[in-house]
Amino acid sequence: MKYLMPLLCGLLLLSCKKSHTQNNEITKVELARSGAWSDYGATISIDTSLNYKYYGDYGNIKQGFFTGKISEKFWDTLNQKFEQIRYKRLPVSDNAHVADVNYFELIIHWKTGKRRIQRVWNYPPDSVLSVIKWIDTSFQKVKLHQTKDTFRFEGTYHRPMQRLVDSVRFPPPIKQ
Repeated sequence: MKYLMPLLCGLLLLSCKKSHTQNNEITKVELARSGAWSDYGATISIDTSLNYKYYGDYGNIKQGFFTGKISEKFWDTLNQKFEQIRYKRLPVSDNAHVADVNYFELIIHWKTGKRRIQRVWNYPPDSVLSVIKWIDTSFQKVKLHQTKDTFRFEGTYHRPMQRLVDSVRFPPPIKQ
């Protein structure tokens, strides 16, 4: 009887331990990368149905639409990364303006709102840019299939920048 009370208290304490379950409040993530001079840009869209949509260069195929599925583990990891950077309170822009560099536009949708975040590739690295770069290269880890369907992305940075150098023409020299 004298051991019963400590045993019950111990069991009660163990049962009160909160088990960690992934919240996964995020419903959709879109990342658009602008094209620097040597890059045509890309867009990635990932949602709670584990759908992965990609527009950009993929392997030997240039500029196309691709679809695939991600695992639940990938989705949980994505949510954990966003929770770690406190995505609801992030500054929307790093206010950096640099020529010939990739700009990123990240749109995070959750159950009660959304947040649009803009970052520059070579801005001093921080946790936000690390998550953005992780998402930007995630298409390499997903088995994608080309599709004839087109997707509507909310982001605007995936549109290739106009290449002014290609349209510059010099007149012939004037003979005197």
